[in-house]
Parts: sequence; structure tokens; C-alpha cells
Amino acid sequence: MPLAVVCAAFDAATDDAIEGLRAGAEAAGLRVRRAHRPHLTLSAARVTGAEVDAVTAVAGAVAARHSPAALTMTELGRFPSGVLWVGAAPSDALRDLQRDVVVTLSEAGWPPAFGSQSDPSRWIPHCTLATRVPGPMLTQQVRAPFTRFSASVDALAVILVGGHGDVARLPLGG
Repeated sequence: MPLAVVCAAFDAATDDAIEGLRAGAEAAGLRVRRAHRPHLTLSAARVTGAEVDAVTAVAGAVAARHSPAALTMTELGRFPSGVLWVGAAPSDALRDLQRDVVVTLSEAGWPPAFGSQSDPSRWIPHCTLATRVPGPMLTQQVRAPFTRFSASVDALAVILVGGHGDVARLPLGG
């Protein structure tokens, strides 16, 4: 069953900044995948092909209830799985958006496909930069040049795992 992922999508300037981080990670020899726009995964739903439009409609309703959010990307991290990510500082607006996506999808019949990773009390707002990153490389080649930067989320995007590009891009605020 496909996974429809509802993501916080960045404005063009933030996309460019994250692409710069991806390029730096790639230059350091890391595995960077660019199948989808830079994003913060908010939740995901296991769907049939026929349900993708319904998930998009639910995401559109959520997007209409929220305004664009200014963020600060403050840290680079690495999950034990080897995923290198850039993370956002705590933000009430982002936390509210993520909670609304999880609750609204669940109420529509799609519980979080990523389980506890989508639980609002445990969710880590991060944008994946590279995968299969050995721990020493994070410190030696990637973390040293990182500086925090301003970012903006201006839309929700719906993507399909295994696909390429957006199924939909839904501006925040309608």
C-alpha cells in the first residue's frame, strides 16, 4: 500500500539554503537523494491509489487553517540509522501545524503510518539531507561548516514514498 506523506514545504529561499547543505554533504562523499523537495515530514498515511486525492483534500483543509511560519534551522544531527538532518528550533506554529495534520488525518481514517515518529509529543522537526552517514563524517566534514539560518514554511506538500516530486503543493492560509 502506498504511503502519502504530508509535509511542511519551504519557501524558495529555504529550499536553496537546504540544497546548499545537500551539495556540501554530497561533496563530502555522502549519499544524497533528491526525489522530493526539501521538507519536514508531518505525518503519513497508508493509502490506496484512489485515496491520494482524499488525503490531498484533507491536507488542503489543514493548510487553509494555518499561516506561513518563520523558523530557524539551528542544528545538524544524525539519527542512529545514519540519516543526516538539519533541524528547526522549537516553534509553536510548526508544532500546531504538525499536530493538526496528525489529528485531522487520523479523524479521517488514516492513523499515522510512521507510528510514534508522528506522535506530536515525540516528533522531531527535521529535513533529511543524506542517508547512510557514518558517525565520524558528521563531525569532521559536515558539521564544522554549518551555521544556523532563517527558514520559512509556506505550504503543505503531499508526496508519495517511492515517487518523484509533489502530488500537491497547498499554500498555507488558503
